Amino acid sequence: MEKKFWIPVANLRLSVEEFSEEKFSSSVHEKLLRTSEDFVWPVDGTFHGRFIIDVEFLELKISPLSGGELCSIWPNKEMMQNAANKGGLNCLSRMLEEDIHSDVTINTADGVLKAHKAVLSACSPVFESMFLHDLKEKESSSINIEDMSLESCSALLGYIYGSINQEDFWKHRLSLLGAANKYDIAALKDCCEESLLEDMNSSNVLERLQAAWLYQLNKLKKGCLMYLFDFGKIYDVRDEINGLFRHADRDLILDMFQEMITLWRPA
Repeated sequence: MEKKFWIPVANLRLSVEEFSEEKFSSSVHEKLLRTSEDFVWPVDGTFHGRFIIDVEFLELKISPLSGGELCSIWPNKEMMQNAANKGGLNCLSRMLEEDIHSDVTINTADGVLKAHKAVLSACSPVFESMFLHDLKEKESSSINIEDMSLESCSALLGYIYGSINQEDFWKHRLSLLGAANKYDIAALKDCCEESLLEDMNSSNVLERLQAAWLYQLNKLKKGCLMYLFDFGKIYDVRDEINGLFRHADRDLILDMFQEMITLWRPA
C-alpha cells in the first residue's frame, strides 16, 4: 500500500507495527522521519500491515472566517501572564476607586484617603513595619502623610494600585520621588529618576540636581552635571546658581567644582 501524506506539523514520528502470521506475534519499529520548522511537507513510503502516525503539535493556528492574521488555539505563556497581570491590576484599581473593604485611613496635608493595609505592606517595607509592630499606625489604622497633598498622595496610591496615568505621574514626579525614598519603594524611585532625566532643561536642572543629591540618585546627578558643564548650560543659570551656592549642601558644591575642574583641565 503506497500513500502520500501531507503533515501540517513540525515533528513527525512514525511507528509501524508489523504482524507475522506464522508466529502470531508483532513488533513495533519507531522512526523519526523528519524534524523541521516547515509547516507542511510530503512523506512518501510503502508500508505493509497497520501503521501509526504520532503527531506532536508544537503550534496550531486557526484563520478567522472574516480573514486576518492567524492566531494560536493555545494561549502562550506571555499572553497568559499579560492577561493575569491586567486582571490583577483591574481588581486592585477597583479596590481603591470603589473603596472595597478599605481598612486604613491616610491623612494628607489637605484631605483624607482610604487604602488597604495588605496592599501598602506588600509595596513598602516601611508600611509593613507600621502595621506589623505595636505602633500608633497599627492601633489607629491611620497613617499621617502630611508632607504630601491630597492630589500627590492620590498619585502615590495610583502607582501602588497600578492605576496611575502618565499625566499624573509626570505632574507629581518630585513628590512621588520623595515618597518613594521615605517609604522605600525602590521601583518607583527608579521610575522617577529615569523620568526626571528625560525632560531636563535650564529651568529645572538645578532643582533636579538638588533632588538627586538629597535622594542619592547618582545617575540623575551625573546627568544634571553633564547638562550644566558638558553642554555649557551653566551660563544659562548664572543668576539661579548663586542661590544654590548659598543654600546647597557643601558636598554637592564640591562635586560641582570637581566636575568643572575635570572638564576644564588642559588636555
